[in-house]
Amino acid sequence: MGMEQAVKTNDRRKILIATRDKIAATMDATESGRDIAALSKRLMEVCAELDALGDGEKKESKLAALQVKAAKRNAG
Repeated sequence: MGMEQAVKTNDRRKILIATRDKIAATMDATESGRDIAALSKRLMEVCAELDALGDGEKKESKLAALQVKAAKRNAG
């Protein structure tokens, strides 16, 4: 997914992944040590943000389990 598509989803995880991929591609294409240093710093920040978000699938699974539990409680 490209950067523009990711931003249009308004999904933070997708935006961070697109940003990470764009930074990595830019690093591969540049020869400037100064640019690589700045880009690698930002890449590490983006990766840390992604790590802080955790696994989106696990969060969705936990939410779904809580919703099922609440539905059963309300039905009974």
